Amino acid sequence: MYVAVLANINGNFPALMKALGKIEELKEDGYDIEKYYIMGNIIGLFPYPKEIVDALEDLIKMNDVKVIRGKYDQIIAESGSYEDVEVINAPDYVKRALKYTWEKLGHEGREFIRELPIYLVDKIGKNEIFGVYGSPLDPINGEVLPEQPSTYYDAIMRPMKKYEILFVASPKWPVNAPTRYGRVICPGSVGLPPAKEHKATFAIVDVDTLHTKFIEVDYESEKRLIEEKIRKEGLPEEIIKILYHGRV
Repeated sequence: MYVAVLANINGNFPALMKALGKIEELKEDGYDIEKYYIMGNIIGLFPYPKEIVDALEDLIKMNDVKVIRGKYDQIIAESGSYEDVEVINAPDYVKRALKYTWEKLGHEGREFIRELPIYLVDKIGKNEIFGVYGSPLDPINGEVLPEQPSTYYDAIMRPMKKYEILFVASPKWPVNAPTRYGRVICPGSVGLPPAKEHKATFAIVDVDTLHTKFIEVDYESEKRLIEEKIRKEGLPEEIIKILYHGRV
């Protein structure tokens, strides 16, 4: 059996649909994917927050799915009003995108976000797992870096040594780091690739062997439609730069 691990959707509905379609293709190819972990941010910069929530609600009805909050999800969860987003410590384009998200989600969408936990604890096969968006010591605002020496990942995993796997979303780049205590895995980013030269990815993990495979998600043909939606909704030009380049 396998589990699918997705992170950093960031309100990018076309990218999420491509990823879910790829999972269905993998199932048809013989991969027994019985569980989904979605590690936040589920909403964020891109202009499809309501569509994301609706899709996840449908996915939860039909599958074993666990969803946790990311940094942007947490901001929405803590914002009792549209104006609350204005006081966060973030660039203006992020504030504008999150104000848009807060409004478009509506009451029910915001309640969905507020009901999400900030970490997950589960068991796959014989293996205990722990998952957070940021890092074990700071689930929301922490960060686990990619391409670090093994001692770095040993230090992160040491406090979590009762678990065989630590899932994190924060690097945005895929990470599969075995340590003395367990394995640190980041599935990469579905909706917000970290840089122009990096493909969007998610992970599938064999629950028996812990073998991890990173699956690329190609939504290049949808980017023009996403750009048009960004412009139509009056969102900042910085969001378009991020769509194509992964950064401003």
